[in-house]
Amino acid sequence: MTFRATDNTPALHRKTLGQKLGRIEACLMHIRDDFGRNLLHAYVACLSPAELRNATLHYLEADQVLIRALRTRLVRVGNDGGNSNELDQLSADLIALPAKGRRLDPRTDSVLSAIYPFLSVEARKAILERWLDRGNKAAAARWLKAMANDALLLDVELAWGEWQSSRDPLPAKIFIQHAAGARIAEALPELINHAAEGWLVSKAALKTPTISEECWHSIRGKFPATYAYLCAKLNRSLAEAEALAIVEETTGGPFGDRGLAIWSIGQMKMIEVLDQLSARYDELLKQEMEMFLHGRALLHSASDRD
Repeated sequence: MTFRATDNTPALHRKTLGQKLGRIEACLMHIRDDFGRNLLHAYVACLSPAELRNATLHYLEADQVLIRALRTRLVRVGNDGGNSNELDQLSADLIALPAKGRRLDPRTDSVLSAIYPFLSVEARKAILERWLDRGNKAAAARWLKAMANDALLLDVELAWGEWQSSRDPLPAKIFIQHAAGARIAEALPELINHAAEGWLVSKAALKTPTISEECWHSIRGKFPATYAYLCAKLNRSLAEAEALAIVEETTGGPFGDRGLAIWSIGQMKMIEVLDQLSARYDELLKQEMEMFLHGRALLHSASDRD
């Protein structure tokens, strides 16, 4: 693998770097054992920040073990500080690379994600724009996670817009985590109507200053267990008959939320309701199984139609 410098590096430095990379490449024959991998990481540690930048660009399509060693060293350089210019330049070089297929793009994005926290605001903004313009789910996940931890570039409305178009829970989670309570209250009706996850609705409801009766009614209809949970958390009264009805409407198991409903009833100290549930244990367990089998039948029927 012949090395070509990516900048106007003096000839002597190019020769020195070429020698270092020759040693690194020799380690690739032994990277399947610990000793070989340890030597590889040690040789990579001998690279200066500028050499590390050149090596990263040169080896983007190399063995994954080498890419991981370079990425680990980049993070260490970033944590040590003082080399932000080299990291900024690396991010610009990576963004400027032409797309070359499935293997290169994910590796480029992986390196950009690793160095993102150590870059200047301008460099971070360029990476976010790259991922935002990509328009696919993987890129969206990267820019959302990066933005969520970037106080200077965090944009809750951008996250909200992404959820409106994708209905993926991640942007909604970021929006709820960082938006003001009054803004979440405005968004709550739409979240209730379009979210598929009751936990998102409960997170949003717990951050709003007030919940309208219309929203309470909508939550009760679509997410009964979430309704019981919010009653417990927000000290809203829940009639015994309503509590029993909520348990009857929910299912257990790893994909059900009956457990949340029962937990909420316990938190509200509704011991008489728990006694009634205990007395009806066999009946409710049978009902739950019937609901589960009915759901599976509907799923198979839909699959057959497709």
